[in-house]
Amino acid sequence: MERWGPGLIPPGWGLQLGARSCRLDYVLDGDSMRLVCAGKPVEVRLYCIDAPEKGQQPWADRSRGHLRELATGRVDLVAIDRDRFGRTVGEVYTSGEARISLNLEQVRSGQAAVYHRYCDDPRYFRAERQAREAKRGVWRRRGLHQTPWEYRHRGS
Repeated sequence: MERWGPGLIPPGWGLQLGARSCRLDYVLDGDSMRLVCAGKPVEVRLYCIDAPEKGQQPWADRSRGHLRELATGRVDLVAIDRDRFGRTVGEVYTSGEARISLNLEQVRSGQAAVYHRYCDDPRYFRAERQAREAKRGVWRRRGLHQTPWEYRHRGS
């Protein structure tokens, strides 16, 4: 797991300055969740990743379940952008001293793929390569569950 502690955050990242402490409300699927930040609901799409769609079983349930296990009651949200549906696109971390990127851990465990179209962070590509080599999660068996964007494009 990639852990960020005091003094380990890359320069210019601003995790401590830009992060908002939030309460997890609900994990919607393997790449999105609903948080409550400063008393307001915030729907978050996890930056850089794409998880299997609900129709891609059992992969979708496994991915959602894994994210649910990772996410604690309190998380830290670093907002990066907004998507076309109005959701906050961001990176979500466990709170506390040993921060874990939930986004990156979904990829590392093979529960989500790197969404190449929207990601330029080498940590994600490295994590996906390692998950593929180890045949973790969706990489155990070939299919559209490995590329949710292709599954959606086919209209399945």
